[in-house]
Amino acid sequence: MVNLETLPHPEFLPYPNHYTVAFFRNREDAEKAIRELEEHGYDDEEFSLFEGAHGVSAVDLEGTHHTVLENFMRKFIKFSDSAEWNFLREADQEIKNGHILLCVPTPNDLEKKEVIATFKRTGGYDLRYFTPLYVEEVV
Repeated sequence: MVNLETLPHPEFLPYPNHYTVAFFRNREDAEKAIRELEEHGYDDEEFSLFEGAHGVSAVDLEGTHHTVLENFMRKFIKFSDSAEWNFLREADQEIKNGHILLCVPTPNDLEKKEVIATFKRTGGYDLRYFTPLYVEEVV
């Protein structure tokens, strides 16, 4: 049985380099996705979960809880209106609305496709894949 409380809830949402991410409307759907991915060999430590007040704080939309450099980068991406800024803004609002953000490392195409298919089957939405150079919105 999946217990969301025992999964990693990072203090900060870093740039999710080579991660596939999705939002889930409720804990049950997120748990289904995690269970299915665990059946494919993923471990609890590989998931990053952002929810509730802790999740909003970790997203830190304005960068006020980050280092000076990270705060500067938040301001830079905000004013450049980049795909990363759009994601951060959406993550902040989705988590405030009671939804869950789940991030999974996907270092290769096979894992990326597997995670995307699982997220879609289990109710994930607004899927994205992050690389160092771009953010791919998955449809």
